[in-house]
Amino acid sequence: MSRSLIACAIDTGTTTIVRFKSAGQSAGIMTDCRTVRYGLEAMRGPKGAKTIGKLAAMLRKWDKEPVAISISPESIRTLPAWFPATASSELRDRLGRIEAGFFLKNVDEWSWDSMRLAPRMDHPKELEEQVIMFYPAEPARSIDEAPGLDRLIVAKALHFEPIVRLTSGTSEPMAVLELEKEYAAFFISRAGRADYFRYWPVKNENEREFFAIKELGSALASIVKVTGLAADAASMKRIAAASACRLEPLGLPHQVSTAGDAKGCAVSTGVVRAVSMALMVVSSPPG
Repeated sequence: MSRSLIACAIDTGTTTIVRFKSAGQSAGIMTDCRTVRYGLEAMRGPKGAKTIGKLAAMLRKWDKEPVAISISPESIRTLPAWFPATASSELRDRLGRIEAGFFLKNVDEWSWDSMRLAPRMDHPKELEEQVIMFYPAEPARSIDEAPGLDRLIVAKALHFEPIVRLTSGTSEPMAVLELEKEYAAFFISRAGRADYFRYWPVKNENEREFFAIKELGSALASIVKVTGLAADAASMKRIAAASACRLEPLGLPHQVSTAGDAKGCAVSTGVVRAVSMALMVVSSPPG
């Protein structure tokens, strides 16, 4: 049975909203797409509640369809960890809070996701390697609790794992370079798990490009998908000239088509993040 939902990708300055309908295992159709010029920065500012209310009003247009939220803050903090391989999502969250207590001040001001990494032959079978990603709790927490949204939101996550999960169902690796104003990330995934994940905070364009060139220089990948709000043409040209990899924009996966009002929609970073979030949710068992 097909499932439909609304997926929102919220970064610092914009929010991209897509309407998505599943069409088989790990496939779907984007039927609507729009981007508004407010994001996390406006939602945590002095008029934050009003901005979140505007988002809630937009989402009510789709007659109470479930909503999935992808969050992309300016930066995150990462921490490697090992959890029991059989840990439930509730236990993983509790373990994440314990790790946060050692790693952060004012734990209640932070939220976190834990992303499983692919197992290796030398890993103990009873444990599972994770990367815990910490990000400011606000305004994501206020979005969760907003009147009209609190009953609609079925999932919320940082955008990293949904993009990693684009490789679900295939053994072909996908290398992704993500460039943002305050960080750069590089990861390789296959079968829905990250084989490799690196994240670097950066202060400027030079640091961002240094990270990219360093990672691509040791990557066992001939093609690298590029995404992020700082992935401009000039930077890509310099990075490509200094590496042996072919750089291509990260677009919609082949199993996603467009219809209706989404026809002709520009495939921006926000659209890719929203569609990735939608695919992750509709590909998961209901409930």
